[in-house]
Amino acid sequence: MKWFIWVLLLAIPAATISAPPRIRLRQKDPAPQAQPAPVAIIGVTVIDCTGAAPRPDQTVLITGNRITQIGKTGQIEIPKEATVIPAKGKYLIPGLWDMHAHVESQAFLPLFLGNGVTGVRHMFTGSPLQPPVMQWRKEVENGRRIGPHLVVTTRVLDGLNGEQPVVPGSAIAVTTPQEARDAVDRIRRDGEDFIKIYPFLKPDVFAAVLDQAARGARKIPVSGHVPHVISAADASDQGMKSMEHLYGVLLCCSSDEEKLRKQLVGNMTNGAMVQDTLDAAGAWRVQVKALDSYDEKKAEALFRKFVKNETWFVPTLVCRRTWALLTDSDFTTDPRKKYMPVTIIATWFQTYKGGTVRLPLFGGIELTPRDIENQKLLYEGHQKLVLAMHKAGVKLLAGTDTPVPYCFPGSGLHDELELLVKAGLTPAAALQTATRNPAEYLDRLKDVGTIEVGKLADLVLLDANPLVDIRNTRTIHAVILGGKHYPKAVAEAMAQSRKP
Repeated sequence: MKWFIWVLLLAIPAATISAPPRIRLRQKDPAPQAQPAPVAIIGVTVIDCTGAAPRPDQTVLITGNRITQIGKTGQIEIPKEATVIPAKGKYLIPGLWDMHAHVESQAFLPLFLGNGVTGVRHMFTGSPLQPPVMQWRKEVENGRRIGPHLVVTTRVLDGLNGEQPVVPGSAIAVTTPQEARDAVDRIRRDGEDFIKIYPFLKPDVFAAVLDQAARGARKIPVSGHVPHVISAADASDQGMKSMEHLYGVLLCCSSDEEKLRKQLVGNMTNGAMVQDTLDAAGAWRVQVKALDSYDEKKAEALFRKFVKNETWFVPTLVCRRTWALLTDSDFTTDPRKKYMPVTIIATWFQTYKGGTVRLPLFGGIELTPRDIENQKLLYEGHQKLVLAMHKAGVKLLAGTDTPVPYCFPGSGLHDELELLVKAGLTPAAALQTATRNPAEYLDRLKDVGTIEVGKLADLVLLDANPLVDIRNTRTIHAVILGGKHYPKAVAEAMAQSRKP
């Protein structure tokens, strides 16, 4: 029964929503086909996310799928055939990116777009049935499906937790360097965009993954969970490009790192993590212990290393919040659940026995009352860690880990931005974690991430200023993707799982 819930994920397919032809972000634009009419956004305040001050009373002209002019309103000639969007009192930001999501259902795609998320990094598929995310990417690119740009890997490389990987249905088990090299070549040959690793890789296998990924004409980035037996500092030095959920960072900031890592390795060796998927993936119980011995000087040295090595981090605070608030009825009765596919909500169902929370996710997750209290400590600790890393100049990316319970596709990214501001980032800095930073990470700044002439017209028009209150990223008046205008009514319909 371990995989029963995940098998359900694809048992009830969501309806496909067709869309007009649109651009392909990967590599280069395809030959023009039925380009959308020009769009002129008149009188808007442009928040371009370059770091520049907002520019009021601007006209932004979109021709085809690109921004062709930006200037003071009244100084740009508007084509007669253009769709004119009056935008006085409104705010224009770049399209948002969710840099850590699992697109387990095709129903997620319009949910993302309706919430202004124009790009998603798919971090492998949790279902053993492997929904065809690569095919969905092609359909989005050629205009046969509504959805955001997708950056995809469908599998994860992991060692053995006992007799199998942490997520056996979606993992390629690699226990030797040669197996690791073969797996990297296979993923690259299949046209996937990056390599994701999981926590039970051995040091020599981890090194082989990174070495092989850096070889050949198409170098492929490596991201994921820092393996438990490797420090985040060493992983950074070896070239791991992004580290997810801040796993392993607190341990490296601890004055008791050596003792705690020995304990962690002991837990792995004696099989203590085999039946505890949540702890196996993140070693969170050791992280909680590391909070008590946090060493600021050690942390500062670690962060300098991350900056020097250009190592990126995706905190997914929204995911960390979930485990801290599972017993909060205000949190678990979130009305957005009604927009989620029933097959996903089934994995969020929780029961209580003797104060212990049980969820069917990944074959069963259990958290005792003490666990919940420790998760609250870890959630608070991660918020402080995010601020310290940001102040040190460490590069951050916004991500949600949807569909972990109460991490919603699309709207969950707005939750994450709010939590980043709550942690201490300014609204402008938080916005960049979902706009300019993803573009820089993906080497796509020439196309996306900021509002500049020549870039793809992936934009979100807001009714209120997000630099005053980051919650205003939710006030979506329109979404524009590749020059295609989705007005408020259409965006709302998509965000509420309704056909526009």
